[in-house]
Amino acid sequence: MHSKIFQITKVQVVDEDCFLNENTLEQGDSSYYDYCSEIDDEEREEHIAYLVENILPEGMFDLISENTMRYNGGAEQWKETFIADVRKKAEAITTDNVLEWIGPVYRLEQTLKNPLDTGYMFYMDEEGGQSYAEFSYAFMRYVCELEVGTLLYIGGVIDYHF
Repeated sequence: MHSKIFQITKVQVVDEDCFLNENTLEQGDSSYYDYCSEIDDEEREEHIAYLVENILPEGMFDLISENTMRYNGGAEQWKETFIADVRKKAEAITTDNVLEWIGPVYRLEQTLKNPLDTGYMFYMDEEGGQSYAEFSYAFMRYVCELEVGTLLYIGGVIDYHF
């Protein structure tokens, strides 16, 4: 499957040497992604718009330019929704289904790692030293520390295969 990795930082101009590219990343287990590649500008713009309009919680961000989004708040509401979802999935675990291969334990684990339920991943390192992207939980933790009105800047956006 293919999806995208977004470099999102609080720094407006990420040094070009630190720009996310197809050679930057390894998977969290120290192996390279199966496949990473650059994308063209049109596809990049489409995925940035899709991220803001469809993946991130509704109203939490506005895209104010092709590379900039503004945080509008909503972290407290998102945390409440996230906690309710985690509790609901945890309550679904029973002694009868606890060992099911793709059962409620798996669904709970996926919710904890990727609460936005997306193939999109996030790279928030402004210095380019991190060798992996993160699932949506790490990004949402980052967002929950923002003040309303904070601008986030989108650096590299790359395609990856997993």
